[in-house]
Amino acid sequence: MVEITVKAADSASAMEEIEKRLGADAMIVSTNRVDGQIEIVATNDDPSKYQKTSEPLVLDKNYRIKGFSDVLNSKLSGDDKPLNNGISKNHNQIVQNAENIKSEIDRLVELSIPSNEIMPNEPTVAKLFQMSGIKKSIIENTEYSDSVFSVKDASKILAKSFINGKCDHFESSSLFLVTGNEGSGKTLFTKKLKTLFENQSDPKLCTIFEQFNVKKSLTEIKSWFSKNGSKISEKKEVGIIELSNIENIDDFLLNLSKQESDIKISIINLMPVGNSYEYLMKNMPQKRFENEYLALTKLDLCDLSIVEIAAFVELNHKCMFFSGVRSSEEGLYFAKVGETADHIVQTMESRMG
Repeated sequence: MVEITVKAADSASAMEEIEKRLGADAMIVSTNRVDGQIEIVATNDDPSKYQKTSEPLVLDKNYRIKGFSDVLNSKLSGDDKPLNNGISKNHNQIVQNAENIKSEIDRLVELSIPSNEIMPNEPTVAKLFQMSGIKKSIIENTEYSDSVFSVKDASKILAKSFINGKCDHFESSSLFLVTGNEGSGKTLFTKKLKTLFENQSDPKLCTIFEQFNVKKSLTEIKSWFSKNGSKISEKKEVGIIELSNIENIDDFLLNLSKQESDIKISIINLMPVGNSYEYLMKNMPQKRFENEYLALTKLDLCDLSIVEIAAFVELNHKCMFFSGVRSSEEGLYFAKVGETADHIVQTMESRMG
């Protein structure tokens, strides 16, 4: 009886050596992995009678072959005999197991690669924005192909969906209604808006009406309109009124239309930044009128987040103003697409690391 132990870098190399030494009728006693190598014990007799040899045979790298397929497809020499069915089946099982392991390892490596290491393309960017709370439908645009779509492109699309650009109706309005929940900064915003109108290149006189008595305000507006009709029609004078609750808008507009049906009105909804997506979706009504605009306040206390932009876009609100700084003389700016897109890019790139 002859029994040998062979160590090799892979099972194919070990089997090749066993066949050379013991012939095609060799019986495999055991197969183990030791120190990163395959160790196969084989005999040419009944495997139950084998005895281990003192030192295993270790093959160096020169005996390695390309893969299992080389063993299965190689031609046997004239002195070799075909492998018996037992060894052939063992080979097939080893090949199958190895291929399965390789597939699993390749999959794990693919999943472990961070998204920012992949070249930017449309699916990757869309997924990144989705993870930040932006629906894919918001940033989809046929203007961009997969090969050029980037975070900057997506940020510009999102900014355009969110920012209200120059609006003729707003520019030609004579009365501005400022609405918002308690604590949104209506009084300070109203003073800032007055300063903004008075300091424009084409300055306008600005009157602020008392906010606490709607009926009295309507009477004052009627009187103001009667006395200053020509200046108002020439866009040289405007009025601002605060409404303590957004729910008062419908009643106010109805009563105002009965008095002055020709007056052009713009509604400015105030919302302080720093709110969650869930809060905005629950507490911010959807935009109902074409002459309705959004102003974000308290930007001196908190930055505008991506999820807030997502909520406003879904609610169909377009941002007209950014407001920060507590002084009534400064800190009110018209919102711009370019600046907002840059803010979104910086936010997304900081998350990409």
